[in-house]
Amino acid sequence: MKPPPCASNTERSLELQAEADLLKNAAAAQERVRLAAAALDKERAQADALEQQAATVHDRIRSESHRDDDYDDDTRSLSSEAAAIAHLHSQAAAVQNIKNLIPIVLDLQASNYSKWRGYVLLILGRFALKDHVLCDDSRPYDPAWSRMDYVVVSWIFNTISPDLLDVVHERDGITARGAWLGLEQQFLNNRESRAMLLDAEFRTLCQGALSVDDYCRKMKTMADALADLGEPIQNRNLMLNILRGLNERF
Repeated sequence: MKPPPCASNTERSLELQAEADLLKNAAAAQERVRLAAAALDKERAQADALEQQAATVHDRIRSESHRDDDYDDDTRSLSSEAAAIAHLHSQAAAVQNIKNLIPIVLDLQASNYSKWRGYVLLILGRFALKDHVLCDDSRPYDPAWSRMDYVVVSWIFNTISPDLLDVVHERDGITARGAWLGLEQQFLNNRESRAMLLDAEFRTLCQGALSVDDYCRKMKTMADALADLGEPIQNRNLMLNILRGLNERF
């Protein structure tokens, strides 16, 4: 027997309603999955950003640590160098007789400017004082600098002849640089004309009544003077010139 038409319609409606509910539930589930996936992506992005920030902070801290280490190393190096220079300066100030270290007395007649200059620079370098004569950087308001400048001035004054001392010691308060430049000017002014005259004398000098030792010494002195004027004589040329001027009996 067939079911009544109204019963069939009711069942059909229930089935359609159930199917609609299932589709609705499925759509809701899919939406929840989509939202959960979006939330997960957001959480991952935030986690990546935090990780990147942490890495940046770590790198900055490490860089600052390295800079601090470098700064500490530089500070220690500068401190050590300053202590070493201070020790050298204390030794220089304690020198009793500079002539024991610089055995040459600079004299206009001796033509020994180059040797004297070399000795002085050697000793000044030994005590870290070369800047006092080679640099224009004067520091009159620095007590340590002024104290060592007085030491260098005293060394210069004690290794030059009285005539030269009168030339460079023109006023009170002269600096080591001023004394150095005064001596340099005294020996190197008009160098070209002086070198020309001295070279002519050197190449025409003969032994005459001089002993061999005195003659050779005079030749060597003139060669040194030419070197001071920027016209050095080679050893071979010096020997040939000495032989040229010897008396005939030699």
